[in-house]
Amino acid sequence: MRRNSYFIRLLSFNIILVIVSVFMLGYIAYLKTTSLINEKIDKINGQLLFQTQLQIENSLRSVESAIVQFSLSPNLINIMDVDFNVIKYENYLELKSLLPEINTLYSHDSGFSYFEIVNLNKGWVLRNGGVLAIQEVYSPDEIRRIKEGASSSIWSRVDNGNFEYTLKVPFSSFDQFNGVVRARIPGNEIYHVLATGKDMGEMTLIDANGSVIRGLIQFKSIQDELADAVQKVQRDIQIEPEGSFLTKLNGDEYSVIYRKSAKYGWTYLSVVSTLETNSTSRFIGFFIVITSFVVISVIFVFSLFGARKLYSPIKRLFHLVVSNSDDNSHARSNELDFINKKIRMFLQDSQRLKAQLGIKANELNDFFAFKLFQGELKQTEIESKLGIDMRWEQYCVMTVQIDTLEGTGYRKTDLDLLLFAVKNMLGELAAELSVLRPVIINNVQVLLIGTPHKNVEVMKEDVYLLSRSIQQAVKQYLKLQVSIGISDPFFKSYEASDGYHKAADALKLRMTHGREAILYISDFDETEAVKAKYPALIAKDLNDAIKFGDKEQTKHFLHNFIAEIFSGPYSYKDCHKFIFLLLMDMIKLSNNSDEMFIRLFKEKPLFDYLDQLLQNSGHDVEVWIYDTVIEPMITETLARNETRHRNITKTLIQFIHEEYDTDLTLEACASRLHFNPNYLGQIFRKESGSGFNDYLSQYRLIISKKMLAETDYQVQEIAENLRFSNSQNFIRYFKKMEGITPRQYRENLMKS
Repeated sequence: MRRNSYFIRLLSFNIILVIVSVFMLGYIAYLKTTSLINEKIDKINGQLLFQTQLQIENSLRSVESAIVQFSLSPNLINIMDVDFNVIKYENYLELKSLLPEINTLYSHDSGFSYFEIVNLNKGWVLRNGGVLAIQEVYSPDEIRRIKEGASSSIWSRVDNGNFEYTLKVPFSSFDQFNGVVRARIPGNEIYHVLATGKDMGEMTLIDANGSVIRGLIQFKSIQDELADAVQKVQRDIQIEPEGSFLTKLNGDEYSVIYRKSAKYGWTYLSVVSTLETNSTSRFIGFFIVITSFVVISVIFVFSLFGARKLYSPIKRLFHLVVSNSDDNSHARSNELDFINKKIRMFLQDSQRLKAQLGIKANELNDFFAFKLFQGELKQTEIESKLGIDMRWEQYCVMTVQIDTLEGTGYRKTDLDLLLFAVKNMLGELAAELSVLRPVIINNVQVLLIGTPHKNVEVMKEDVYLLSRSIQQAVKQYLKLQVSIGISDPFFKSYEASDGYHKAADALKLRMTHGREAILYISDFDETEAVKAKYPALIAKDLNDAIKFGDKEQTKHFLHNFIAEIFSGPYSYKDCHKFIFLLLMDMIKLSNNSDEMFIRLFKEKPLFDYLDQLLQNSGHDVEVWIYDTVIEPMITETLARNETRHRNITKTLIQFIHEEYDTDLTLEACASRLHFNPNYLGQIFRKESGSGFNDYLSQYRLIISKKMLAETDYQVQEIAENLRFSNSQNFIRYFKKMEGITPRQYRENLMKS
């Protein structure tokens, strides 16, 4: 059998699935069992550690209870007021009365090994039945530490391994204590309790400072590794007062369990080896592996038998496909891949053939419709194509066109795609009434509609409802506005050409009705059309604004002109004619009128271009005229005016430089140059930055300073030469501009 046979793959998949599943289940079972064993052992060790803690702390509480009861005895309270540093018989009697109670403490179950009373106020120490001065027993530092003790009672471990309990007295007034009572118990009592769990590991105590109270015997050789474990315990108890973790000691794995005493601040620690646990886990793992191999072997036999049964129908189908194919690739692929490849090839060929047939059918339908609406088909050709359809009593032609793309987010490059989308929508919405699929002619959707009604009004109502549904659908899905033109009803399908032209004429009339119009050609009677009058006055104002390069006035008059012809009682032909006349008037204003005419209409004949332009809204026509015609002309006019203004200003400056000593005025210059004085003054101020009279006065000032410096003319003579009315006016003007009088100016020049 071939290596890439589907049977081999099916059998291999079953075996691999079983192996992975069994081993995964076995591994999970092994992990779960090991985890349960570890949890069980940790739980047992934790309970043992807790019992040890209870036993030790019960012993300590017993000692504390005995000491507290002793501190509350009247004899102790009385003796704390006695000064044993003074030898009196009464003092001896007080001491003798207390000794039986002290002897009772020595006979306590906890086995007191040492007991003393320290009186800080009187300065004596009672120890082993004798009284000593406090300075003989304790150093000043030790006395200070006793006085500054933070707790009323405390346990501590002394150097010889024993445990000492200290209680401040009187017990009822901790803030005003007079002394302390101290008792010691042997450490072997506590060590004996810790050693009771040796079979389950070793236990020890860690005090609040992190010191090990009892060393672990079996770990003496690896104290450094044990110290690391103790440090980890100290860190962990800051987060949780009890817990456990695994660690390596001398290369072996151990489980460390700890509990912190809330009362004494000690930490109880148990270290247990995991060797026995690991041995049990390995035995369980070995048993699971053996069981898994047995299960896999049994399932393999059943998989082989089942795979053969499942493979048999595929084998028969494969041989059938191979016997009817010339493709030799079946030897290099499995059966299902080869069958899938052949089926896909068959389906692709089928879909490709179906798509090609659909495209050809649509193309033939569009070609037939185009020829029908253009009137290029004979009646016999139309009847042979459409036949005699008994469903339709009347026909009409509907034309649909997008109003504008401005402000919609679409670009002109999207127009073809939008037309295709609208065509598909028309085909779906008008499926019940359409005789032929819609066809696009000059960016206009054209649709031949049939109706089973003989009544014209009923047909108009059906067509109107269809028109509204088309407008709403296009607006909803494409966010576009469309206008619709509808022809008169006709009774023979070969009259569709005349119907198309009438529907197209109706659509053109939307320019006077705004966007989203539904226009019936029957609603317009050309015989009743008003005689159109060209708005010549508005056109003249518009041309004058263009001449002067005034953009704001140009936009204003252009808007008035478009509003007038689009809102007035004018027909489409009148609007067509008026726009043509306006364009011709504006082109005549341009110095490059021939070039502009060729540039505007080189792609299409003028009337065809205007016809397409007027199919848009009035706003679109206004924008096109301004951007394409007026703005370039204004730019040309402003550039021409700028050169002329510079020349005029240059001439006026020349007049001033040559005739400053005459009675020169702006009016005289304007008369010589044949301009209006106000217009001339505006030009001079714009180009030179100052008024004509100001410039003339400043130039005369320059000449006066030159005369003062280079001639001996008197101030009065200079004023007369420069055409000042009198010398005082000249002096005042000179001082205003220079800050000093003409005489002072001349004197300063002579000094320098």
